[in-house]
Amino acid sequence: MGLTTLVLTWLGLPHPPAGATTLIISLGILSTPVQLASMAGAIILITVVGWGLNVLLGTRPANKT
Repeated sequence: MGLTTLVLTWLGLPHPPAGATTLIISLGILSTPVQLASMAGAIILITVVGWGLNVLLGTRPANKT
């Protein structure tokens, strides 16, 4: 978790919510294959929807300064 935060901060792309997935898996909160597949599906779905909305709205990623 600390390493992820360090790398994302170093890259100028801090994203604290990304740590939640790491904790959920590592703490064993989701342990069955169905639960893990559900989590993976949710991640893929939100990524596709977010990407689609960005394309639809013409949103561009922030430039790194």
